[in-house]
Amino acid sequence: MKVYGITGISRKVIDELVEHGIKSVELRSSQNVLAASRAKEGDLVFLTPRSQDELVPGAEGVLARILEKNVGLHRIAFGSEEAEEREMMVARLKLSLVNICRAAEYERTGNCEVVFRFRARAFECW
Repeated sequence: MKVYGITGISRKVIDELVEHGIKSVELRSSQNVLAASRAKEGDLVFLTPRSQDELVPGAEGVLARILEKNVGLHRIAFGSEEAEEREMMVARLKLSLVNICRAAEYERTGNCEVVFRFRARAFECW
């Protein structure tokens, strides 16, 4: 099974998802927004605290199902100074915990995305 990876997620967010079973997250990094925009409601995603530069086979994280998804522009407000950009693309996902596990392997695609692979026997869950 292949799922999109959401990387660099804080341990606090992952812990809250594990504790409560449902969590809404707001993604701002370009690779995470891209992954979220390609995934569909009902799809599984793998959230890991590891950054893309720190990924290794067996990366720990959580597998979650997308219950709701919203990808769009978010207006940025600055003080008195004018910024070069005043909008940024943001993805908001409402997630439901499936399991805590390790990914069997991962692959970087040409679009800054990370795709994780899982096999039934490759799940190491606790």
